[in-house]
Amino acid sequence: MKRFRLLLILIILYLIQTGCFLKSVHPLVDEESATLVEGLEGIWETDDQRWTFINNVSNFPNLSEYLGGDVEAVDAEDLEEEEIIAENAYMIFFENLQDTSPDTAIFIGAVTELNDAYFLDLFVFAKSISELDVIESNFVENHFFPVHTFSKIKVEEDLLSIEFFRTSFIEDLIRSNRIRIKHEKADGTILITASTNELQKFVEKYAHEEDAFEDPMEFTFKGFRYVQ
Repeated sequence: MKRFRLLLILIILYLIQTGCFLKSVHPLVDEESATLVEGLEGIWETDDQRWTFINNVSNFPNLSEYLGGDVEAVDAEDLEEEEIIAENAYMIFFENLQDTSPDTAIFIGAVTELNDAYFLDLFVFAKSISELDVIESNFVENHFFPVHTFSKIKVEEDLLSIEFFRTSFIEDLIRSNRIRIKHEKADGTILITASTNELQKFVEKYAHEEDAFEDPMEFTFKGFRYVQ
């Protein structure tokens, strides 16, 4: 449990303090705009990462054993009411395969289609992979602010491409007054505070702007059966 807490804190710190990804207080995807993407559910890998997208736990016959026999504990009903839900959302298990014994971080992911492209909203879901208990609040953890990050995704047969928004692109637009979007600056980093509706309009406008995105991460499909 302590190891997972440390991992979660490091992830949140990384997202807040680095300028690598566009970060937002509000989600890009709400319940009305969330959709499932054909072919996205399953296990995807690069040389050093594994992302497992789950919408229907029955597609993962080994998942119960992996989660200590308590699949129901990961049901979307456990999510906070204000978070994106169940039917059209994904639970995403992220693993760093460079570690000898990979830690697993759990995210909630929701996808929407804007300007003929799919976009993934990621939000850290604070559950322990070993005990599946909601992480208890304490003085330190209450000082970390949860954020949403967005990326453009494309599924083509057995290949998944993920392109995160590049923060420097957004910063340049704001500094040059080419866009007006609600934001705050903290420690040299921009945190977007615009509403979901405003975010969708912004993303729709720059959906096909090459400079707006980081280089794509390319994943290969590995099936549904979970193998540790």
